[in-house]
Amino acid sequence: MESAAEPAAEAREDPREAKRLAILRAAARIFTERGYHTTSVADVAEALGVSKPFLYYYLKNKEDILFACSRIATEQLHEVLDQVRSAPGTGWDRLRLLFRGYARVMCTDFGICLIRSTTPGSLPPELRKRLYAGRRRLNSEVERIIAQGIADGSIRSLHPRMASFALFGAFNWISNWYRSDGPMAPEGIADAFLDLFARGMAPSREDRGGD
Repeated sequence: MESAAEPAAEAREDPREAKRLAILRAAARIFTERGYHTTSVADVAEALGVSKPFLYYYLKNKEDILFACSRIATEQLHEVLDQVRSAPGTGWDRLRLLFRGYARVMCTDFGICLIRSTTPGSLPPELRKRLYAGRRRLNSEVERIIAQGIADGSIRSLHPRMASFALFGAFNWISNWYRSDGPMAPEGIADAFLDLFARGMAPSREDRGGD
């Protein structure tokens, strides 16, 4: 699984933050490969070739590691949002741009951690609540873009929140089956999904031979 891009410039300038980020990258990769619940802090330490006390100097426990990985993915998604806000085009154009970026992030190890952090028992309630605050912001933004598309005629009249739930339900599941060595890149998967949402599965007249 591909790793996330550099989350912040300060990580390149602060040696401690750079080490912390290296730990998080390794942990996210191992969580993806072995599963969060079957991976221990000792497994992460072994993969990095360091001791458990070394890890505990940077992160408190396994839940803290998962939360930090999920926070990185959340921050990357908010960067996508910032790009979409300044992008021209119709509501549909901007929705497509957003979900191409969303798929790109969610196909990284950090993105997969974000999905797994919502599984009951993965994180304490207070940490899950903090992550949900960021995700609610994303949901609200998608609903707003859908409403814009309805207003400008690029999206048919429908319930924005229901459409948002359907889109996120489909795109979140990508993290369960995506493989970096597969035939499609994340953006290609996003385009295929959005085409399915736009056109549905019923054949057009052209598909039926013009009947």
